[in-house]
Amino acid sequence: MDLTPLFEPKTVAVVGASDDYTRFGGGMLLKFLLSHGYQGTVLAINPKRDEVQGLKSYPSLDVAPGPIDLAVFAVPAGIIMKTIENIEPGHIKMALILTSGFAELGGDGEKLQERLVELCREKNIRAIGPNSLGVVNIDNGLITNMSQFFDKETLDSGTTALISQSGAFGSSLIAESDFHGVHYNYFVSSGNEADLEFSDFGSGLVDYDNVDVFCGYLESIRNGQGFINFAEQALKAHKPIVVLKVGSSDVGAEAARSHTGSLVGSDAVADSVFKTCNVIRADDGIDLLETVKVLSRTPISKGTRLAILSHSGGAGVMAADAAVAEGMTINPLPDKLRPGLIEVLPAYAVPANPLDMTGSASLQGKLMADCVRVMLESDEYDAAILCVNLVWRDGMALIDELTKVVNDIDKPFVMSWIAPNAEANERLKTAPFAAINDPARAARALCRRLNYDKRCREMTGAPKAKRPIDVNASFNLANVSEQTKALEAYGVQLPQQTLATDIDSAQSFFDDTGGAVALKIASPDIAHRTEIGGVVTGIADYAALDKAYDTILANAQTHHPDAQIDGILVQEMITDGVEALIGMKRDATFGPMIAVGAGGTLVELLGDVQMAPAPLSAEQAETLINNTLLGKLLSGYRGGAVMDKAALIEMIVKVSWLVADNDTITELDINPVMVRPKGQGCVAVDFKFALKS
Repeated sequence: MDLTPLFEPKTVAVVGASDDYTRFGGGMLLKFLLSHGYQGTVLAINPKRDEVQGLKSYPSLDVAPGPIDLAVFAVPAGIIMKTIENIEPGHIKMALILTSGFAELGGDGEKLQERLVELCREKNIRAIGPNSLGVVNIDNGLITNMSQFFDKETLDSGTTALISQSGAFGSSLIAESDFHGVHYNYFVSSGNEADLEFSDFGSGLVDYDNVDVFCGYLESIRNGQGFINFAEQALKAHKPIVVLKVGSSDVGAEAARSHTGSLVGSDAVADSVFKTCNVIRADDGIDLLETVKVLSRTPISKGTRLAILSHSGGAGVMAADAAVAEGMTINPLPDKLRPGLIEVLPAYAVPANPLDMTGSASLQGKLMADCVRVMLESDEYDAAILCVNLVWRDGMALIDELTKVVNDIDKPFVMSWIAPNAEANERLKTAPFAAINDPARAARALCRRLNYDKRCREMTGAPKAKRPIDVNASFNLANVSEQTKALEAYGVQLPQQTLATDIDSAQSFFDDTGGAVALKIASPDIAHRTEIGGVVTGIADYAALDKAYDTILANAQTHHPDAQIDGILVQEMITDGVEALIGMKRDATFGPMIAVGAGGTLVELLGDVQMAPAPLSAEQAETLINNTLLGKLLSGYRGGAVMDKAALIEMIVKVSWLVADNDTITELDINPVMVRPKGQGCVAVDFKFALKS
């Protein structure tokens, strides 16, 4: 999407312009726009004034000279509707609507917002908001935002774009970041996102050369596929996305609904999408700030081998614990680095990684910087963190020496500095490295950089999801027979089985099998067959077969008298292998989400599943397996046989295409999938479809 009219408009019209810039509204916004060097044409719209803040005022937007790239509305909702109704298509390109009172109120507000979107579409206008605090491009002075933060003479620019569904939180984050020397060049308060939403702004900015990092505050994701597409674009450009996604609790979700008029999707689904797309999820606002600080001040890493240095053993241990928890490699110090460290360290210090430089180092800034240089200049380490406490006497020299190291060596470096004095704290704001005042948090933020880069290397150029089989047939899926045909058409291996509608056909299949069988009620309306006595396994003779057949039918009719009964499914018994689960739930935002984990009757108790949006590549399917207990079970756990993980991966991919191709499937539960020893494949023993009503 071309967002040039929004971020680089030639003409901006302020509807509701006022001379009073002491209150929220068009007066404050117009003052900011005029005082920060915006070079485009500014039009004031106010029917009660001939002049506003030194500008000629036009009585209405439709008589103002056009075309207008960006119209900012700071007037009541009714005036907005009448204004847009009266303008000709093409007169304005973008409408930034600051006014609240729309979908966030529910009921009539939702209807008013729907009508607003209809009007904008009729007039070929793209809308931001409503309920937006505004949009900012600091690089060109476009400050169309009502935050008090911009009521200052100068604004520092960075290389980070912030997109926030909460205007107040977004502007507060900018202000807090400014105290830490972290700056943004773009800020979008997206508000209710009636038209343009988070991924639209991200996709529009991703090719901008002056944006290196994206961060966002999210209460909901309206366009799941759009978000995934934006994440893929950012990944290719190696531009990290850091999000603070709220609404994980029931209380938080309800608050988000009342705040933005949004329906919050499953937090577990969103979290899975973030992991799949290499989107960094922050824990809170400070975590978001610190992660952005590290990402914006460190180069791309080449690996995850981390060196940890401190003059306090405790701080070093805190950093090491956090780094290991994030998956970092803390390699022992190689012998070849010992001479370089011994040369600068006190005689009683022990060269190691983590390195305790001892308390005396706190008075010697150059000594600490020299040790960092030894570690980073080596090809043994990919990044380093230095943990210091106080260091008031030689703090400025330490900053100077570390600046030289960072400028000389192109590797990520982060500093943890607890309680720097005021002078050092001020210098750290503009240092070419990130400083964070807690060892564990500093380590986590650095690890986010290293893990992000690692995933970029793994994902860039990785094969995309490819259709494993050409399926052109359509399936009714309303009965078990059609569901079976669909699974088989997509190459999902099932046991030998038959759908019996009488005892004679069940007995005939039993004779042909020559071994034990299982009987299961076949009904698209019964979700939990085991719980109602709808499954009997290990049937080895006619008497047991006859009894099971009658019992299953009776149980089904007792518990579900109105259910559609297609018959009794008679299957060969599959007992050898590891039980796995392949499931799918169609999410309202992201569509079909594949779930993989250990299967069988304990799946709900264990709760050990991983998810990703369908369709999947083989690499994505393998990642899901490896991130659960199932991965260990398949690899020969405690001397067991190595199972056919490759066959399971293939089945997961095929199932992902089945659900991606058939949007009538709302849920699919294939459990258990019996994964046999390596080279012997896997079999989908049981399945259950749920369809759109």
